[in-house]
Parts: sequence; structure tokens; C-alpha cells
Amino acid sequence: MVLAVGLAVLREELFRRQAKLPPFTHEFGGSEDVFLPMRDGVRLHTEVFRPKGVERAPTILVRNPYFPLRTLERFQCRVLTRYGYACVLQDVRGQMESEGEWRPIVNERDDGLDTLAWLVKQPFVDGNVAMRGPSYLSCAQLVMADALPPEVKTLVPSVFGVDFRLAAYERGLFRHDLLTAWATLMPERGMRFSSGQDYLAAVAHRPALEADERYMTKALPWYRELLTAEAPGAPYWQSAQQAGFRSIPEKTTVPMLFVAAFFDPFFAAQLDAFERLATRSRSVLVVGPWNHLNMTSGDAAYDVETGRFDPWPLMLEWFDHHLKGRPLVTLTPGTVRTLGPGDHAWRTHERWPDATLEPTALHLADAPAAQGCDGGTLEPARPAASSTSYVFDPSNPAPTRGGAAMLSFAFFATLGVTPGPVDQRDSCARADVLTFRGAPLEREARLSGAARLALTVSSTAPDTAFVARLVAEQDGKALLVREAAATLAFPTAEALQPVAYAPGSPATLTLDFWPIEWTLPKGARVRLDVTSSSFPVLHTHSNRAGPWASQTGADVATQTVFVGQGASVLTLPLVP
Repeated sequence: MVLAVGLAVLREELFRRQAKLPPFTHEFGGSEDVFLPMRDGVRLHTEVFRPKGVERAPTILVRNPYFPLRTLERFQCRVLTRYGYACVLQDVRGQMESEGEWRPIVNERDDGLDTLAWLVKQPFVDGNVAMRGPSYLSCAQLVMADALPPEVKTLVPSVFGVDFRLAAYERGLFRHDLLTAWATLMPERGMRFSSGQDYLAAVAHRPALEADERYMTKALPWYRELLTAEAPGAPYWQSAQQAGFRSIPEKTTVPMLFVAAFFDPFFAAQLDAFERLATRSRSVLVVGPWNHLNMTSGDAAYDVETGRFDPWPLMLEWFDHHLKGRPLVTLTPGTVRTLGPGDHAWRTHERWPDATLEPTALHLADAPAAQGCDGGTLEPARPAASSTSYVFDPSNPAPTRGGAAMLSFAFFATLGVTPGPVDQRDSCARADVLTFRGAPLEREARLSGAARLALTVSSTAPDTAFVARLVAEQDGKALLVREAAATLAFPTAEALQPVAYAPGSPATLTLDFWPIEWTLPKGARVRLDVTSSSFPVLHTHSNRAGPWASQTGADVATQTVFVGQGASVLTLPLVP
């Protein structure tokens, strides 16, 4: 027993030093288990961790659905007690030791509010409560952020947002590596870490509506609802649950520390939620060059300390301010703090992205040359018109290589899926990839905001997809900056319902890249790759019109891209 206590204390001290935290102020005082009844009688397993010798303490609540994360969260609760906080860790309904049925998101609002109603009355709570936790643990916070008791002073959500449309689909293309991967992992109580091959089979299966029963152990109504909601105006997105969840930021009353990641599938949704916060002027958004696990991955090198999982120094500073009344030192309310690839230091912005930045326009040129890796060009002036075609075969999709919309790497590690700025040097060798390259930069420049591609195309199919990859050729590598996609059925962000397309006719798609902060060194080139698939991150289009998830087959299509004379233009948020 003495040895176990000693090892625990040593681990906490090593963690403190690695995370660059201040010296501990308290000793761990022990923990106890409670089976807390909800309003319907279901009991949720709840652990209470307390600092030694503190009768009433500010308290952090964490609600968790993941068994492997429970060990980490227990450890982090112990660390919080070493700074004088009580910490309450709860297994959500239907997971681990909690009773009830696992139904993602459905019960988190009522269960969370019931837990808070119990917590604020406990004698060990000093009247100051906060919540924290990444991903689904953030969902458990945000889903009730409009109805918090007055004792809750702040929330710290990480890598999650409330507008699920922004995470589930990209212009009619389903994000498999987020939602199909997660559904395969945890269709019910427990997690299926050995089901990576089931996930890949589910992604490739047609019709997609059958994949859950074949590869996820049973029919999943919530997953099927998402499969049939490709239109932003679909009834699913107008449901009371979804509309209510989306509207929460405008109804919040507490300031928040949002921790986001540039290479996270929820990045766009989290940025949107932060901008709509009623408490934005009292809140802070921190965005690092991380993936969904708040870690760096990919092939970019960093000469600045990027931080670690759940940036602890910032989180502790935030809790000390809002729960103990101490001044903020690093963080400034109402600002966005960013560190992107190539940055030499963290930046603090009044607003990010900067809406006043005048974008730089580069015209796609010399389409026939785009068939090779030397590529066509990106020109500041309007070039002569040209076009080229390639064959898109859904049975041989272009593989995903890096990017933001990835989650399977977190639990299906053997699949080799890597998020972030992954090297694309040889991806241009595929016959179904067109490449356009800009001139070398004469001096260092910075991408700060969202790029956009207006792409004029035609197809032999009644509906199809186009995928664009924004690449930075620098330091002997071709690093993926951002990936964007659109279908002919949903050619712009304004298309709430599918648009009819006549095969062979020209159409202009607007592909919107998620915002990024990225410093390009002198001599770097901006590169643009255009193709029609990204497997397994996005569902591979069948080249058929109509609801994608019920289609049983696929067709080969010939895709034509038109450039020159303003037909296809890349606009970049380029800061000299």
C-alpha cells in the first residue's frame, strides 16, 4: 500500500514537471464511489476525489463515456486535488459501471443537470463548480450550457462543437473516418478496439444503410439517421434535438476556455460555436497544430513548444481565475490564441480569422500540364483558357493522406491513418489527380484564415464529387495544409437541398477550406491538387444521383476541369 501511494505521488510529480505546472499546494485526500440516481431511477457510477485537509473546495466535474480514458481521468482528478480542487468523475449512462442504455448524446442533458443539482448541494463544494474534458466529454458540457446552476462558473470544452452538420458532412459527402469509425468502435456498452477491419469494410459497403448490422453488431438508429441527412436542409437537422443543440452558444451565461485543434474533425464546428457564444467577450479560444488527441502528428516540424493533451497550464490558470479569483496572466478574455505550422511564437488575435484581410487570387492555368507532377500553374493574372479530363473510378479511390477530418487513428492505430500535415510528394502521380503549382515565395508569408477554390467542371455522371488539397511545398516536403470537397448536388454552401445536374454541362463548384494559421518560409510553393475522392475520410461517391446511403452500385465517370479566363480560381488568406 505504501509503495502504491509512493508511485502515485511520483507519477503526479513527473506529470507536473513535464506539463510545466507550478508546485503542488495540497496532498491527495482520497476518493469515494457513489451510485447517483437520475430522475428516472437509473444510477450512474460517480467518483469523488478530494484534497487532503480541505473541508469545502472548488470542484471540477467530468462526465466520461470511454473506458480507457477513465484511468487517465482518475489520474487527472488526483492532479487537480494537488492544487486544492475537488474532482468528480462520472461514467455516463450505459457505459462502464453506470446503469442504463447507451444512446449517444440523448441522455446527457438530463443526466448532466441531475448530476449538477446533486453536486452543488454537497458539503465538500464551496459554491464554485466547473466542467472540463475533451471530445464527447465536451459534448456532455455543452449540451446543457444554457441551463447551468449559478454555482457553475465556467466550462472548458475541447475538440468538439455543437453544429453537428459541420462535422458529419462536407457538401453531401459523409465523413466516415469520424462517424463510421466511432459507430464501429462503440455501438453499445464497451469499446471494440479490434474492429478496425470492420470499420474499413463498413466504409466500402454498399448500400451504406446495411453496414451497421453487418459490421457494427446491430442496427444503430442514430447512425442511420445521419446517413440519410446529407442535405443541410434535411428534416433531421431541423429536429428539436439538433436545432436546440445548435442554438446553445447564444444562450450560454458562463465564460469558457475553448481548446481547439487545427487538425481535428470538429474544428469548424468548434470555431462556429465560439464565435456565437453569448459570453464570447469573456471567453478565450486556444487553437494549436494538434489532432483530436491534442497532439501533433504528420510530417511538419515545429521549433516552438506546442503543448500537450488538454493544455494544463492554461486550464489551471483559467480555473484558478474563475473558481479562486486569481488574475489571468497568459490568457486575455475575448481573444483567440493560435499556433500553426511554421509559426515562430503563439499569436493572440482580437478576431480570428480576420474578416478584413484581402484575399490573394491565383488562377489555375495550363490544365493539360496538370496531368503530371510538374503540374499546371497558379497565376496571379488571368491565363488563357484550357481544360483537361481524368477518369474517376469509385472502385479505386484516391487514399486519404493526412488532414483534419480524422478520428479512427485514435483507436484503430493499426490502420495507419495519420491526421495532420502529411507529406503529399508522390500523390500527384495518380492518373486521377491534377496538380497546379505556384511560384516560389520571395519572402516569408502567412496563411491566416480560410482559402476557397472556385472550380469549373463537367462530368459524364449525373452527380459526382471533387476533392481539392491545398499543399505547401517547403523544406523538401509537400505538406497537406487543408482538404475540401463538394458534389455537383451540393455545389455551394448555400445549397440546402440537392441541385439537379445535366451530364456534360459546365458547373462551378465552390470548395471552402477550413481556416488555418500556417507560416510559409521563403522559397515555399503553394500547390493545389484536384481529384474526386479521399478514402476513407469521405464516402466515395458512386457517380449516381440520389440518396447516397441507399445506392447499391457505382459507375465510372470522366471528369473535366476548365481553367483560365477566370474559370477556376484559388483565393488564399495570405498575409505578407
